[in-house]
Amino acid sequence: VADELPPAIEYIPLQEVELNDVGVDERPDLPQQDDRIDDSIDGGNDLVPRDEQPAIPEDGWDLGLALEVAYDDNIFLSANRPQSDIVLRITPRIAYQFGTPDDQGYYVRFLYRPSGVIYFENSDETRLDQDFALEAGVVGKRSELHVRTLLRRLGDATPDTGSQAERSEYEVEARYTWRPREKIRLEAAIGVEGEDYDQANFADSERSYGELAVRYAYSPKTEFGAAWRFGSERIDFAGTQDVNRATARMIWRPREKWSIDVEAGFEHRDYTSGSDTYPVVEARVDWQMKEGTGFYLGAYRREESSAFFPGQNIELTGINAGVSQRLGSRWTGRLEAGYEQGDYKRVSGTGPARRKDKIFYIQPSLDYQLNDQLRFGVFYRYARNDSSGPAFGYKQNQVGVDMTYDF
Repeated sequence: VADELPPAIEYIPLQEVELNDVGVDERPDLPQQDDRIDDSIDGGNDLVPRDEQPAIPEDGWDLGLALEVAYDDNIFLSANRPQSDIVLRITPRIAYQFGTPDDQGYYVRFLYRPSGVIYFENSDETRLDQDFALEAGVVGKRSELHVRTLLRRLGDATPDTGSQAERSEYEVEARYTWRPREKIRLEAAIGVEGEDYDQANFADSERSYGELAVRYAYSPKTEFGAAWRFGSERIDFAGTQDVNRATARMIWRPREKWSIDVEAGFEHRDYTSGSDTYPVVEARVDWQMKEGTGFYLGAYRREESSAFFPGQNIELTGINAGVSQRLGSRWTGRLEAGYEQGDYKRVSGTGPARRKDKIFYIQPSLDYQLNDQLRFGVFYRYARNDSSGPAFGYKQNQVGVDMTYDF
C-alpha cells in the first residue's frame, strides 16, 4: 500500500514548523535558524534536510523541561530608560503523537509548552507564556486532509511596540491535498490567523485566507510548486486590506548534505488609501559541511501591519545565518547573527510615516551534552535597533545559562 504513495519530497510551508518540535531535540547538530527578530514568526528549522534531523519518536508521550536564567540589561527594549533584570524561564514540554502524516491512516500530534517568566527585580512583570499546537489528519491513497491549530500567549517586548506587549496569537488552517497522478499534488486550504493585544492602544489584526496550490515532484531530490493565496486583513482603527499573493517554490537537495528551499513571488494589497504590489521571499539554504559542522543562511521579504501605528504597514526585509561546530563528543559551539530592516508606510488615514528600523543581533553559544537526555548551555546575545524614531531605538545585552532535559 505504501508503494502507491508518490515519492515526492515532503512539502512543508515555510511558516508551518511549530508542530515538528514535537519530540525533536531542540538543538540538533545543524544550527537552528533564530526566530524572526521581532519574535512573531518562527524560523524555518524544518528546512534542515530530513536525513540530518533527529527522528521523531514513535507513538506516545514526549515530556521535557527547559530552564534558562539570564541577565538582560534592557528587558523592555526601551530607547531612553533601559531597565535591567535577571530573568528566569521555566518551560515544561508535554507532547503526544499517534500516527504520522507520512503514512496512510489517521494521525494526531499536539504540543503544549507553558513558560513561567520570572523577573527578580520587576516582579510585577512576572507572567506565564503559553504555546499550544495541535495537528490532526487522515491520509489516503490519493487524498489527504490536515487540520492544524496554533495558539500562543506572549508578553515580551517587541520592536514595533517598543514596550511589553501582552497578546494572544492564533492560527487555524484546514488543507486538502489530492494526488491525481504519481508526482502531482493539488492543494486547497482555508485559514485564519491574528493577534489580539491586551493594551487598548495597540491595534489587533486578523487575516483570513484561501489558497490554491500545485506541487510537482520532478525527482526524489527536486520539487517545484506554485500557489495563489487570496484573502483580507482586518486591522483595528485602520479598516480592511484585500490581499492577493502568487508565489513559486523550489525545494532542491542536490546532494545529501545540501538543502535549498526558496519561495518567491509578488503580493498585491488594496488599502483604504490606494494599493501596492511588492515582492515576497522566504528562502533558506542548509549545508552540512562535514560531520559535526553545519551552516544555514535564510532571507525573507514581506509586509505586515503595525500594532503601534494603526494605518501603517511595515515592509520587512531580513537575512540571518548560523554555523555550528561539534567540539569533541559532547561540546557544540554555535554562532548566529541576523539583520532586519523595517520600513513603515501609510496605508490608511492621514499623516506621514517616517519610521525606519534597522535591527541587528548576534548570538554565540556553547552547549554540553551530558547524555541523551540532559544538555547544558551558556549564551550571549547582543541586539541593536538603529531606529529613525527616537522613542524606538534600543540596545540590548543578554548573557545566561540554560538546560534542557528529555524524560
